[in-house]
Amino acid sequence: MEQVLIFANPIAGRGVARTLAHGLRQRLADEGYAPHLFLDPARTVRWHNTTGRPVAAVIVIGGDGTLRSVAQWALHDATQALRDTPPLLIVPLGTANLMGRHLGIRWDEQHREEQILAALRRRRVVRLDVAEAGDGLCLAMAGVGVDACVIHELEKLRRGPITLAHYALPVVRTAIKYRFPPIAVTVDGVKVFGPAAGVAFIGNIAEYGTGFAVLPHARSDDGVLDVCALRCASAFEMAGLFIQAAAGLHTHAPGAVYLKGRHVTVTADEPVPVQIDGEAGGFTPLHMNLLPARIPFIVPI
Repeated sequence: MEQVLIFANPIAGRGVARTLAHGLRQRLADEGYAPHLFLDPARTVRWHNTTGRPVAAVIVIGGDGTLRSVAQWALHDATQALRDTPPLLIVPLGTANLMGRHLGIRWDEQHREEQILAALRRRRVVRLDVAEAGDGLCLAMAGVGVDACVIHELEKLRRGPITLAHYALPVVRTAIKYRFPPIAVTVDGVKVFGPAAGVAFIGNIAEYGTGFAVLPHARSDDGVLDVCALRCASAFEMAGLFIQAAAGLHTHAPGAVYLKGRHVTVTADEPVPVQIDGEAGGFTPLHMNLLPARIPFIVPI
């Protein structure tokens, strides 16, 4: 009997995640699996494979933040218990759902349980790159500068689930307060940008929460990180870059740098906000190291 671990953020989807998690646990048991449900944050879970049975999948119900924490847990704790990283199966219920969109996961709400079980049975697995970022992982994208400041402001105001509308006040606050301190970007030991006022993005996937590609040439399985650094010294210039990015022209902006590498460092003379996968990730310096083909994901056919 194979085991299935279910991690759910109980407030995701305004409570839908909790209901879905309990329903999936029952369906999995009916199908002959041995399910284990966790509603607490993954970092607090201490699970030991006392039965010795294989783990068919780790189902993650929630947004990108929940996925990131479970991926960290799977890569370290679960791998120690199982001697291999179990495949993750995503049920996106967050705001941006970057990885879910990237993997083409769009469960039909009316048939979600059946579709998840079908994907589990077929078990089509892809292995994607991730990056070490500070003390954790980055699955999708990290940002340094003004976009990260918006995320930090959102974290101060957040009270439960969020929607895109919740970003309005953080954007206004950031436009008023952010001073665009100079940053420097080093890729594989070579300084490629700055020090100059600007913003930097580093990641494995093209998509961003705004719906357009900030890293248009990124691939999640090519063994390198994509790096985009843009000169920007004011909220007015940032608005212009936003429009260019929406049109796919930002990489041609004056002073723009776009390249690939395995080891990326962003530094500054003062602390500059960092965001990782859409969550506040502290401040510079940011050190990122690629882990190629490290996390397996179950994807629909």
